[in-house]
Amino acid sequence: MTLIVIVLLALSVLGFTLSHAGECEWDVKLCKTKYVSTGLCSLATHGMEVQDLHPVEMQDNRGFPYYLMVQLICSFKESLGNVMLEDSMIGLTPKAVITLQEPTHPTHFKPQRLEVELSVASLSDHATCGSEMCKFSWYAPMPFINGSVVQRVKVKSIEMGSQHLPEKSVALNVNGYIVTTEKGESEASFGNEILAVEDVLRVGNPSCPLWAVVDHAPVLLLAGIPGLKVVLMTATEFQHTSIIEVNIKSSSGSWKCLQVESSMIQETVSTESSLFVRHNQELYRFLGNYSLLPLRVPPSDAWEQVLTAVCVSGLVPVSLPHHGREYFYVLGGGLQSGTVYRAEVYDGDVKFTELVDSFGFTACKFLTFFNNRKRRTVNNPSCHVRSAALNAQTVVTDFILVELLHQDQERSYILLTLDDSDFHKVEILPGFIVYSQRQRHQERNTLKLKFIGMTFNPSTGILYIWGNSLIFSYILTWEDGQSFWHDSGFPSGQMIKYFTLSYDGTFVFVTEQEELWWGKERTETVFRLRPSQGWNEFSRLQTLSGDHSTLTVFYDGDKELQEVLYKVDLDGKGSIVKRKIPADEILSFSQLAVLSECPFDQEYRVPRIESFNRIQRYSVTPQLVMTPSELHTTRSLALYQGLVYHLLQLHAQYLMVTGDPEESPISRMCNGLVYKDFCPYLSYNNVSGVTTDSKGHSHITPRLPDRVYLDRAASFSFSLFIRAHQLILESIGERAVNDIRMFATVPDSKYLKVTLQRYVKLNHGGVLYKVTVTEKSMVESQGFPGERLLPFSVMFRTGISPRQCFQQTDQGMVLRGLENLPVYIGCPPGNRLVFDVRTTLQESVRLNRRNFSCLNPDPVTPCFYYKNLLFPFFLVQDVVLGESRKFLGSYTFKVVGGGPHSRKNIRLYSPEEVLRYNSLNYRSKKARILDVKSCEKGRTSCNVTEEGFFILNASRNNGIRWLCQPKSPCGDVLSKNPVGAPRFFFIIEVANRDTDTYCSHIFRFELIVYDLPMSTSRKCYIFLVSI
Repeated sequence: MTLIVIVLLALSVLGFTLSHAGECEWDVKLCKTKYVSTGLCSLATHGMEVQDLHPVEMQDNRGFPYYLMVQLICSFKESLGNVMLEDSMIGLTPKAVITLQEPTHPTHFKPQRLEVELSVASLSDHATCGSEMCKFSWYAPMPFINGSVVQRVKVKSIEMGSQHLPEKSVALNVNGYIVTTEKGESEASFGNEILAVEDVLRVGNPSCPLWAVVDHAPVLLLAGIPGLKVVLMTATEFQHTSIIEVNIKSSSGSWKCLQVESSMIQETVSTESSLFVRHNQELYRFLGNYSLLPLRVPPSDAWEQVLTAVCVSGLVPVSLPHHGREYFYVLGGGLQSGTVYRAEVYDGDVKFTELVDSFGFTACKFLTFFNNRKRRTVNNPSCHVRSAALNAQTVVTDFILVELLHQDQERSYILLTLDDSDFHKVEILPGFIVYSQRQRHQERNTLKLKFIGMTFNPSTGILYIWGNSLIFSYILTWEDGQSFWHDSGFPSGQMIKYFTLSYDGTFVFVTEQEELWWGKERTETVFRLRPSQGWNEFSRLQTLSGDHSTLTVFYDGDKELQEVLYKVDLDGKGSIVKRKIPADEILSFSQLAVLSECPFDQEYRVPRIESFNRIQRYSVTPQLVMTPSELHTTRSLALYQGLVYHLLQLHAQYLMVTGDPEESPISRMCNGLVYKDFCPYLSYNNVSGVTTDSKGHSHITPRLPDRVYLDRAASFSFSLFIRAHQLILESIGERAVNDIRMFATVPDSKYLKVTLQRYVKLNHGGVLYKVTVTEKSMVESQGFPGERLLPFSVMFRTGISPRQCFQQTDQGMVLRGLENLPVYIGCPPGNRLVFDVRTTLQESVRLNRRNFSCLNPDPVTPCFYYKNLLFPFFLVQDVVLGESRKFLGSYTFKVVGGGPHSRKNIRLYSPEEVLRYNSLNYRSKKARILDVKSCEKGRTSCNVTEEGFFILNASRNNGIRWLCQPKSPCGDVLSKNPVGAPRFFFIIEVANRDTDTYCSHIFRFELIVYDLPMSTSRKCYIFLVSI
């Protein structure tokens, strides 16, 4: 205690203050390794550059090319270094949580949700500082994994210092559109960067939509800058933004295109690997240099025009990927008006499909044919496709919004669907607004509706159609009849310009007058955020010097509503800034007549949340240092980075196809020869090094998970206690408790069932609900872990009244009363079926009653004796929880590749060879490699597939006998070593045949069979020669 007092007195003498609560926030920077602790740690404004992520160089250095540098940004003028030193002395320490987003199409690894929590290391900003009071920054390694180009960093503090700092979350993605020049400078590969912002942007320019594949596009582009062939580029969600003049050489156009040419980039769509821009009536594509992704085509050197024969009038984004593919729509213009193309991006390759039916009719030609057949007239209205949307939950279904302009200039709108190569006329959209129940007493509005866009949310099954009004429909209930609802509150004199979903239960849209509106899904009222009384208060508290205007609004990776602004300060200097829009806070000022303060509190209790959200977590701590200042050096920081690098290497190996019930990446951390001295070093310094948080967080948590994965017939349960406020209890007594209700809504009752059990607790002034969400086993197909999942969103409505209400929390004002729980049906990620090598070897010795060891064992591949029966065992491993259990289901076992003597001779067999070497249907070919002991009496004595492959039951001892018949690849193998027996490498493919799970496990592994016998013909030849 005396030491702390002395330290604080010393700090006060140096001019330190002890409390800056609410005046500082976290700041996160990317720092290249060579700039650490030099005072020159430059900010990587473009994100992580691909050329820095060379795998060979990282393998040699056993580390990553970047560090995270964490600092404080404060509003006062006091020395930042002094503030950080002060708060560090009294306990303020940040932690960095890195979330690695799985790719759209996982190939390097199976789908996984991975988080790495890193404790920071304090390092002097100047390596020459020798004082115990050096100014410093906090550093942590910046890890990444192969296949992931989208990463999010969240900085949180240990609550011990004088500061109470909120969490700070930033995107630090890989930028595949940056190249390094010969001078060592970074520049954009698809254009030239413009540094003077004020030469490009103007205050008052209209805002534009930001179109990208949500959570998967590492680089975002924003178009719509008038008069210039310019876009805004960011790999950090506009934390840092570059202005790029696009190097596009437009063609002279076509006589079919009847639009006025413009130098502006009209629209952009960003996918995981590519950028698409529309310039005039032409569509261009640029493929990024992403070596981390499994791309089928090389990166672009220049913009490439695609759909060259089509006049492109517009693009329509599809914000969510489906089954490893990304989509968007291209609308035809000019003389091709009425045509629409679906773009499909898969591993960097793009394919365009014109939406026509089995007769070759486009949507407009289909309607013309339909109307002429029905009315027998040739007086056809002009037809235009205004928008499209995609539903690809089970099969790909396209929704097409068609506008018909009649001779009397009246407009009508028709919604079509295209599936199985046939158009279906779903609905003629209403020409006037159908009011909700609350408004039917009012005068009916006769506004003529005009629609220009559609947006679909697959998890809720809601299709939004917008223009001078907003209507929506629950498409998953269309089997019972179509109906459209109107969102009330939106004025009739405005037109929606763009519409954005958060995919977390809320949405916003911007009108042509730049008004900003907000709404909650599955409710019937929208609210205006800007202009409003609440917006005025928000603007007053966040005063921006000079003039400013909105460039775009979007939802970031944390589903927070963000606004990108262009502002010009009093000196005429322009800049691009981003700020969070606190929608709940704004509404609390503006909508008190509709939304009131919550008269209740909610307390969730969720057991074993990791079992359902499937997030695998690692927690890593740096080693201690013995210097008086307790500051790290660049060498000790490099050692910390090596620890994280080695952990992720072992994590990758843990996802391979062989496993051990007693192993995990953590248990193998200290077993390698390279790091044999590292773990004793950590132990000597009293540091645990690496832990996994999956089991540490298995207690009850007070929040719902961000998503839930359910396998066949699985269920997720939690409890919610709703307590009425004391004032409510005093005013109306027990009635307040009896009025508390909870309701659940599922988008499709075919797949999910929700059970609510209500328990009144009068003594505690509230009601306890026990909730169970159950999967109903209605999905017919199986899929690999984490793939082909069906997304749904279950909505829970809680409270004393049906309206939403406000509640003040540590994070500010939040809306209560409606909670959305995303539920994914299918095989959950983080499960795998692996070959249990240890048990197989042990049981082989026990069941064959003889021991056997290979003379020259392979360090990776298990070895088995030819004359012994093989009794394979498998494990079902939960890599999230670190648990393993014996696999007891049925499976197929077949040889799909192999080669003699060494691994370099292995080759994969063709499908015809696989049948010939494994199938009982081809036993007459004398080429089978193996047999099953229980099937020796014939096909009727065992279970086989239609192709003739063996179906084994893991709950029994399945003895597999090696045959190596004369015409098989292992039928006549000679040893290259005179004193050694021949050996053969086999590639085995195992696939489960279970029906009680949605998981389809297909994996391959290697094994060696030793001491293969010579063929009969070769034995006879040797015998004759020896005579």
